[in-house]
Amino acid sequence: MFRVCVVTDTGADVDKRVTEAWARIEAGLSRVLPASLRQLNAPAAVQAIDAVEAALALPLPQNFRASLRTHNGTKRGYDDSGQLQPSPVPLEYLYDTNEIIEMTRMWRNNYHPEPDWDDPQVWAHLVDEEMLWLNGPVRPIIGSPGAVVVGDMNGDVQWLLDFDPAPGGTPGQVVRVDVECVSWDVLAPSWTQLLVRYADDLDLFAADPDSSPLVITHPGAGPACEWGSTPSDSWGVRPAWLQDVQARSPYP
Repeated sequence: MFRVCVVTDTGADVDKRVTEAWARIEAGLSRVLPASLRQLNAPAAVQAIDAVEAALALPLPQNFRASLRTHNGTKRGYDDSGQLQPSPVPLEYLYDTNEIIEMTRMWRNNYHPEPDWDDPQVWAHLVDEEMLWLNGPVRPIIGSPGAVVVGDMNGDVQWLLDFDPAPGGTPGQVVRVDVECVSWDVLAPSWTQLLVRYADDLDLFAADPDSSPLVITHPGAGPACEWGSTPSDSWGVRPAWLQDVQARSPYP
């Protein structure tokens, strides 16, 4: 069992920082992808956010609650007129409160403890053999009950709030998981810092697209979901928390 300990972004100014970060994102989108602004959902009611915590038996970080009170996820695909709209985030969409419950439950249904595999020694071996890619202090456990799923790209790439990080990680950190490519990337230590990172990269893209980690090749599709993913030259390189772990093959 994991122990929930949410320590990220607490204090009286949390709401202000989240609101300011979203304002920067919206300003950046107005310069880069103005059509995507209409895909941002209205705020969630406090009761709906409380219902997420009750359903998932996890307290949400204050910064993520504040974010839902700004935008309750994003729409996906087509607008009311049937016109395809670009996503305002580097995913197909961010979930609203109901979808967070549904998709997190679906994620947890895939949890099957594997003592021979859920082991840092095995993860070290798989990273060494380039069969697994880890960027940051994250445990690569599919269906981990210590995660809340908050966004999706075609069912292959998901963003998680990770409440059971590896040593050196922060409970509530934001993780990008690409199941098909077997890669796990810590995007930011907190949701606020994720929003700020995205706002910074939107500003860079608006000033000079080649200088930004964001990739927007088609204005109708929005930013590519590869944002924040493991660089190819880091494959086979262990994250700091696995450096001194003795590798063990899980194969007989």
